[in-house]
Amino acid sequence: MANLTFSKNGVPMGRNKSTDENNHSRWTADEDNYIRTACAQNVTARVIAAKLGRSAASVHSRKWTLGIKNDTSVRRKNLPRSPKVTYNTTEFKAPKGLELFKIESGVPLPTRNGRNEEARNQIRKIFREINVGQSFVVPKNMVHVASYIANKEFESYKIRSSATSADKKFYRIYRVA
Repeated sequence: MANLTFSKNGVPMGRNKSTDENNHSRWTADEDNYIRTACAQNVTARVIAAKLGRSAASVHSRKWTLGIKNDTSVRRKNLPRSPKVTYNTTEFKAPKGLELFKIESGVPLPTRNGRNEEARNQIRKIFREINVGQSFVVPKNMVHVASYIANKEFESYKIRSSATSADKKFYRIYRVA
């Protein structure tokens, strides 16, 4: 057995926790010959490692050093690749009144990235009127908006939020400071 240091619980200590007999010892000619004959009989590296008192990784490394090419591990099957999917633009159907890939001018831009300015203004109005200890309810999709407005526009306010029901569709916003 190689020189190993064990903990109080009997667990091997150190960087390499291997308890193999020949751990860190040089390969002998007899071991090399055994690997060659065992590989010729398609014995797995794990079985060879158990017989020689070494790790399976060290046996694989030694097989590579000796130039032994057999590999008894299960190989991955080469499955045929799925055909590439190509899209024909005539397959897409545009809504009524729209034509695909047609250049147009005079089309108005959407305002403020689709933000709901009316709801934002309502939240601003509530924050102007709310006192410490009071609260109000907003839909789930507006919780982050209320938090953002409180942090950026009403910096002295401290708010907390909590779901009003188990389905978490509505949240109550509390002003705590």
